[in-house]
Amino acid sequence: MMKIVAGRQKLLLVAALAAAAVVALSLLQSAAARPRREPDQTRLILRLSDLPLGYLNLELQEEQGDDVYCSQLTHPEDTPPKMGKFILRYHPRGCIGAFYRLYTLPGEAPGPAIAATGALALGSDRAADAGWAVVPEILGRLLGDRVPKEMKAKERVGRATRLFHARLKAAGLNGRKPLGTTTSFLVWRTGNTLAAVEVLGNDVGADDRMAAALARLQQAHIRKPTRYTRAERFDGEVPLDDPAVDLPVYWLGRNFSPGGNLPDNRLFDSSFTGKASKETHEKFVGAEAPGAPLNIRYETIQLATWTLANWHVFANSDTGQALTSWKCTQTRTIPLAEGTATIFGGYKKDFKRCPKEPPQAFTAWVDVGGVKVVVNPPFAPDSIETVNPYGSFAGMEAIVHNLTLRPKRFP
Repeated sequence: MMKIVAGRQKLLLVAALAAAAVVALSLLQSAAARPRREPDQTRLILRLSDLPLGYLNLELQEEQGDDVYCSQLTHPEDTPPKMGKFILRYHPRGCIGAFYRLYTLPGEAPGPAIAATGALALGSDRAADAGWAVVPEILGRLLGDRVPKEMKAKERVGRATRLFHARLKAAGLNGRKPLGTTTSFLVWRTGNTLAAVEVLGNDVGADDRMAAALARLQQAHIRKPTRYTRAERFDGEVPLDDPAVDLPVYWLGRNFSPGGNLPDNRLFDSSFTGKASKETHEKFVGAEAPGAPLNIRYETIQLATWTLANWHVFANSDTGQALTSWKCTQTRTIPLAEGTATIFGGYKKDFKRCPKEPPQAFTAWVDVGGVKVVVNPPFAPDSIETVNPYGSFAGMEAIVHNLTLRPKRFP
């Protein structure tokens, strides 16, 4: 997998660290995954497709990616006695998911900064009764052993419903306002299944209303479970629809199939910061490439888009000069319908005597539509990729010839 660049991934990592106690507010704690023999509980939780456009999956565990996190509850030594008794007796297992609001569309009411969902399918009425009795302790455990305040639930979902409030301190992201200061938990029971929705915001009344609305959507999945497909939870295109994106977006579609001997490439993710970050050089860490305002990643292809105003940040950097200015690098200029592309083919380092073997490292600079698109930029001036199925002049040509302007959905 290609190196993660500045953008959505770093933003989500900061979110997870800043709000670690609130991004997984459901009826689970982290535990090592066991072989799943129970019914597929991912069918019982809220889905990304249930939320308005503008939300991203929030990774709950490193390397989990966009997959739903399912686990067995744990019982460390400091587990509250009632909760520990429930866990040791019934060995409950469930699934959770969480979502982070990246933007709100014009004319729409802002949704919660973070929403989370959980489901805990238990094997009997007795187990469900025991779980229902320790809901406050479970939620309190996830809040640093601060049991949230139970309120009178105005909405009824399922057989029984409970509402809890808590106040939180969550840092802002990248200088933005705090994620939220209030959270609402709506927990309900349907048969032997316990379910929960958590909403993090800044207005208790709005949080409660949103929690109830999301709970009703989740309840529909509990009543009529269907497989939670990868397509439903795919969020790689969401940042590209952000109304804040103010530059042309050139991409290869959601699925790139060039044919020939070149492999298909599926869109992996995208990020838009709107700003260019400078190259960094840190002692003991080394250099890191400049960050482009817009990044689109496929499985083995990265497209970094720069405006003409900030192009110099990359072009004049050590990373930008790596490979492109080296002695043994070969170049080809390709005319395009709306611009040109220069393909660079070279080697892992700047040799004084050029190797006899063909070039092994490739990148391309594309001048199109008033922006500069860099195809597979180096990770850093001393980190040049030489193993890539598109690492050839033919591979680069297939990419640059297939770059198309993505239609803008929102003003």
